[in-house]
Amino acid sequence: MSVGFAASALAQALLLFTAGWVTGNYLLELALGRRREWESIRLPERALAAVVGGVLFSLVLMLGHMATGGRIFGNPWAVPIAAGVVVSVGFRRRLWPRSVPWVRVAAAGAILFLIYVLPAAAAGSGARTGDSPWHFGSTNQLLSGEPVPSGPAPEFGRNAYPWGFHALLATMVRLVPGSNVASAHEAMHVLIVAAIPLSAACLARLIDRRAGWAAAASVSLVGGFGWISAGGPNFSLSPSRAAFGADLVVASPNSVYELFPPAIPRELGLALLAAAGVLIGHTLKTRSKGAAVATGVAVGATGLMNVPLLALAFLWLAAGAFADRQGSRKRSIRWQPRIWLLAATTALATVGVWLLPVAISYVQLGGFLDVTPVLGVEWALPSAFGSWGLLFPIAAIGAAVVFGKRADLGPRVVIALSLATLITVGLADVRARLDWTLGSNATLLHQGRVWPAAHLVAAALAGVALTAIFDRLRARSTRIAAGSVALVMAVGSISPVFASIHLGRVIGRHEKGFIFSNDDFQREAFVFQASSVLRARDVVRVQGPDLVGFLLFQFSGARLASYKDPRLDGNDLRIRYADLALAWECRMAGSGFTADYTAMPETAAPSGVRVVATGLFRDQPWVLVEGDLRAGGEGDVARRRARPECDSDASLATRDR
Repeated sequence: MSVGFAASALAQALLLFTAGWVTGNYLLELALGRRREWESIRLPERALAAVVGGVLFSLVLMLGHMATGGRIFGNPWAVPIAAGVVVSVGFRRRLWPRSVPWVRVAAAGAILFLIYVLPAAAAGSGARTGDSPWHFGSTNQLLSGEPVPSGPAPEFGRNAYPWGFHALLATMVRLVPGSNVASAHEAMHVLIVAAIPLSAACLARLIDRRAGWAAAASVSLVGGFGWISAGGPNFSLSPSRAAFGADLVVASPNSVYELFPPAIPRELGLALLAAAGVLIGHTLKTRSKGAAVATGVAVGATGLMNVPLLALAFLWLAAGAFADRQGSRKRSIRWQPRIWLLAATTALATVGVWLLPVAISYVQLGGFLDVTPVLGVEWALPSAFGSWGLLFPIAAIGAAVVFGKRADLGPRVVIALSLATLITVGLADVRARLDWTLGSNATLLHQGRVWPAAHLVAAALAGVALTAIFDRLRARSTRIAAGSVALVMAVGSISPVFASIHLGRVIGRHEKGFIFSNDDFQREAFVFQASSVLRARDVVRVQGPDLVGFLLFQFSGARLASYKDPRLDGNDLRIRYADLALAWECRMAGSGFTADYTAMPETAAPSGVRVVATGLFRDQPWVLVEGDLRAGGEGDVARRRARPECDSDASLATRDR
């Protein structure tokens, strides 16, 4: 990672956090009014609100982007101007933090950086194949002026994935002129590494204001014991290849490993979910319409990042209403169902800007297809809980402590949220055992989507337990109390440290899909040179490895005239809607798509073509030329692949152009 690249990523993270701080403060004012005596709102809550505020800032820009036909992210000036206005308001109103414990913040930041950020920074890039390339391509489509990202398929693509993460990446790119999606991706990882500990801290502070630091340490440092049987660093990047249990796997039920790169929407959604939980607590406390609206906004924003977490967020909202009803019975306080209905309505309105068009397309275009080649491993419950290591027994102690305080508001809220999360975990286990597809949406209740939230709640409970243990031991000796807590953290952190060491080696050798720092992704390489010419509306054909075409989509947003995914039998570009997928297949089985550009090895380029970009790919010279240079015989091969259903419903081939 070059100095310029690192500086760009750091600037993106800081500028987004700054704009988010101002926006987040307005969200808090909506929830709590303009009173300055916010007893339960201090630096941790305001910092978490800044993360939510950064997301809301990008979502507002996305709404403007859609309303203007792609002109917000499609030009370099709109986002910096908007950010400048927001930051100037913050300076005028003096919203910046005071009394920051800089020594503790710097120490915590250094530890998190060394374990979770340094491996990627030293090796070059934390981006990895899998989901990240799709997010790269979708973000570049926004930056190229597309109103919404629709994927790499020409003509038949239509958005079916929440665009919140892509809008946030696009905002970060535009905040720093000359930066790109790759640097924004690294900046996003830094924000997630900070946001998840903040999330656990704020949930713990609903119960005990002193438990924040312990909860943050629990969620970020306490791992499992897979390293004992592994005998050393053995960080697996695929659950299907895991040899030592769930806690040394990147897609683990343990959120410690959600802090490792690459950054994906689920982890950011986890922070938004925690913010929604905190606001649920304040809705119970204030019983105000403003708090309900703020809670609904946080729940809806969670869905714009990750749909499975949206389902859990609504369960949390229902849990908050249940806790309110139970509290009203005990304290003779009138239950206000209208408050919770307002929160739910606001949440639906917030996520509805994406969900409503998707629902309409779902009905009109034949429903969804399953486009996930392979679901991750569904761990047995003992293995999943075992991946928490020391966290499991400590969280159990915390649960007992919280249950003893259930008459108080904060503990009652956390108990309700914990029960809702356990219900979701149970449903995920049942779904796996019964193999429910949930209408081709099995990921809605997949372990990898629900266990991180369970781990987050467990870390909050662990923070409360460690605080209670410290208080009990301090009555005898402060040194014994501090040493005992430090010992827990030292033992728990062995697994993350081992995994960090191994991950650094994996990235440095460009293994396991961490390919984005090798020579093929440097500025002078063919992929970047060609991507600088292509735009999202261009269609490109590749004469050579299909990987080249997908890389061009990632870094430019361009559509692909042809593509073959060996893991899929048809619908290789993963079109989500059934009718459009069939239309794409019919077109590919017939005359195919006409390309605007052709990418090919330089040795295969005929004379007389207009070359618009050159560069190296895998140490071979490649060129991008204007026009569609189809390989000989391609049409005959395509016709032999013709499908009978295309003949019976030929009209599908022209739908949705």
